Amino acid sequence: MRSAVMAMLMTLGCLDPSLAQTRDQQRESLRGLQGVEVVVEDIKPDAQMDGLSQESIRSTVELILRSKGIRVLTQAERSETVSKPLLYVSVGTDKQTSGQYSFSVRVELYQAVSLVQRPQQVTSAPTWFTPGKLRTVPPQNVRLWIINAIEPLIREFVSDFLAVNPR
Repeated sequence: MRSAVMAMLMTLGCLDPSLAQTRDQQRESLRGLQGVEVVVEDIKPDAQMDGLSQESIRSTVELILRSKGIRVLTQAERSETVSKPLLYVSVGTDKQTSGQYSFSVRVELYQAVSLVQRPQQVTSAPTWFTPGKLRTVPPQNVRLWIINAIEPLIREFVSDFLAVNPR
């Protein structure tokens, strides 16, 4: 029962009410960005014990970005930019009693935004996101399974970024 509830919650987490935003609008929101800071969600201890780490995910993401000419900003550099672009990689894991993992992965780009009626009030919101992925995998090589699920999401971001910011 716990696994079924977790799977439902993870599935709902992959859905987003802002799906009305078109792919073109998302892509266009990337125009003019000089780079992004990469932030990876905290990894649960059981997944860490099975070999998954924030650093391995961050390294993979940053390698893909840099290899395509996209600048990876430090936190200080990001805070100095007008749009404050932050590429957030979300990895949710749940180790089931069988030993298998249910996991969800999602990638979102957050930027500084304001409301039309109150432009002086600035907040952060996702302007680009992937639908996310949900899978159940064995504990062996859980790191590899999750990295392999994240890579196509990052490549999708890179493709959209380069479409509006040619190098």
